[in-house]
Amino acid sequence: MKTYLWKALRWSKRGGIEVVGFFEAGQSSVLAGQTLTQYLGWYETEAEALAEHPEAEGHTTSKLSGPQVSVNHLSDQPDLY
Repeated sequence: MKTYLWKALRWSKRGGIEVVGFFEAGQSSVLAGQTLTQYLGWYETEAEALAEHPEAEGHTTSKLSGPQVSVNHLSDQPDLY
């Protein structure tokens, strides 16, 4: 089972509420050490979302305020393998 740093609610583009979880990428990942986002579910109401994910925080995420993932550390050169 994945351990999340935190979970948050956000407004869905199709209406309703989405729940997302944030976790740190493992050492075997090219994104090692970066915070990643995982979609956990969609709910019609905030009450339904909180019933399923009581530890989720209020509407704290958006593309602008959420953790930013960067791939700048990856080479621009083609992979020789």
